[in-house]
Amino acid sequence: MSWYRERLLDPALITAGVVVVVKGVGYPTVPVGGLRRGGYVNVADDVTTRCLHEALTGRDGFPRVRVRWSLCPSVCHTVIWGDEPPRDDEDDVAQGRFYGYSEEAINRFVEELAHSTRPRESQETGSSACSSTSRTNSKRL
Repeated sequence: MSWYRERLLDPALITAGVVVVVKGVGYPTVPVGGLRRGGYVNVADDVTTRCLHEALTGRDGFPRVRVRWSLCPSVCHTVIWGDEPPRDDEDDVAQGRFYGYSEEAINRFVEELAHSTRPRESQETGSSACSSTSRTNSKRL
C-alpha cells in the first residue's frame, strides 16, 4: 500500500482500502472517495476474478463493482469499481486525476513515460503481463 501512499492525493483512502487474499495472494484495493472516482485490479484467472468481485461487491467505497472479462486467454480480466474511466486512453493526466493521484505524481509519471521506451505496467498489479486489457490500466504514477 506504500505505492498508493506516495501517489494518492488523499492517502487517507488507504485506511479504508482492503487487501483481498485469494489462494494466498493479496490484492490491494483502494476505494473511491474525494477526487478518486474509480479503481481496478487486473487478474489472470477466472476464480480469482470472481472472488475479488464477490469480496468487493456491497463494500463501502466500492460502488458498481463489475468485471471486464478478457476475450483473449493471454490478457487478464479486470475487476472495476466506481465511475467509468475517461474514454481517452491517451490522456494520462485525465486518467491520473480520475484515479485520485496527486498532480506531482501525475507529472512525474508523464515525465517518466516521455523518457521511457518500456511498455506500460498495470496500475493495480504492477505486472505488464496483464496490461493489454486496455491502455487505461497504466501504472507507475
